[in-house]
Amino acid sequence: MHFGLVLKKNWLLITLMPDELSINKASQYLGIDKKALDNYVSEGEEIPFHRVGRIRKVNKDDLDSWKKYFDETTVCLTPDDYYQALKFSLKKFYSGAPRANFATSTQREAGKYLSDHITGFLGEISFQKFMGDKFDVQLRLDDNVDGLVRSQDIVAVSRRRGVENQPSFKVSVKSSKLKNVWLIVGKNEIDLADRRSDYYVFVRVELKPDHIVRLIRAHPAIEDIQDIISPEETSIMTQVCGFIDAGRFEGPVSSIGSQSISPSYVCKSGRLRRDWNFIAENL
Repeated sequence: MHFGLVLKKNWLLITLMPDELSINKASQYLGIDKKALDNYVSEGEEIPFHRVGRIRKVNKDDLDSWKKYFDETTVCLTPDDYYQALKFSLKKFYSGAPRANFATSTQREAGKYLSDHITGFLGEISFQKFMGDKFDVQLRLDDNVDGLVRSQDIVAVSRRRGVENQPSFKVSVKSSKLKNVWLIVGKNEIDLADRRSDYYVFVRVELKPDHIVRLIRAHPAIEDIQDIISPEETSIMTQVCGFIDAGRFEGPVSSIGSQSISPSYVCKSGRLRRDWNFIAENL
């Protein structure tokens, strides 16, 4: 799925574009997948819409504002970042840490566990780079793998080179797929004071479904089928979507739409805070 948010370079087409667009036309205008945009608009409430009969319409100015924010909060990660996340996830897997899926309470096998934790740690790296690149605030991440659930993903903050300070409040970074619009936090992470963060950051990460398989592409044992496996990615797109105060979640709920989940607190992406200066200046 292509999520590169690049406006079409047919300036005549843009000039003649009406002020209100259907979801289909809006996806063409932005150059993104229609289903993804539909998710951002209808479920995530990231872009206002109204109905003209049965057709949902979005304002072109709202699309431009949304794209501007999306671009400003997009962070492209490198293969080195991926391997950092992979090593963290492998150490955590073999540390004896719990392997239950917090949303469904089922036990995760290695592939699912590693993919979830790679996505999660890439989200933390993305937030770290975002704060450094945009605000010159350097963060040191918690890379402990003892299996305990902590309320703080940031262990140190630096605004002057070589001078680290303890964070002024607790921040937890939650990651999901790039098309997703729900920030979901397990009930106990909010209800139990020793596990609760002050703020929760939502980061979306675009990883291909076969990203772990690509790691073994060059292995001699599968050399004869190497050509059917895609090469490793040279860039991983992420978006630091927004953040929320711990006390402003909805819930707890046991379902999102038709999907059942373990009791959790939730927030739609369109309802997240975007005033990143607050985090940069006060963390």
